[in-house]
Amino acid sequence: MTAWRTPDVLAAEDFLRNAVADADRAMRTAQQSLRGKEPSTEDIRRVMQFAKSGDASPAMRQLADRIARGAGLSWRQVLTGEAGHDPLVRQALEADRARLDELIKGETAPPPPPRRPARTDDDEPVQFTEDAW
Repeated sequence: MTAWRTPDVLAAEDFLRNAVADADRAMRTAQQSLRGKEPSTEDIRRVMQFAKSGDASPAMRQLADRIARGAGLSWRQVLTGEAGHDPLVRQALEADRARLDELIKGETAPPPPPRRPARTDDDEPVQFTEDAW
């Protein structure tokens, strides 16, 4: 009997079904794009450094910790898509997809320009003009 399945529940089920199908499609596409592309040692090194940094998502840091503990999973498996069935791997890849693409391609944004220290009221003027004194 489906009397408890109100129109709102049916709509929520439909939304969830579509979201899962979209996620599955995205994972298949990502796996196909990675398949056949073996990451270089340098790619893996860059991803490992990123995963341990504060810039990585919590899921990526958790994945890095899991791999470091020797949970039978390697960065090579993660980056080639062999570990795509693992929920934590999927979550980490989804969270940091754009940054991982940059790291694997080796294209990183230029570093920001150095910041000047803020000027305080007691700083001496850098340039003097005739009326400065």
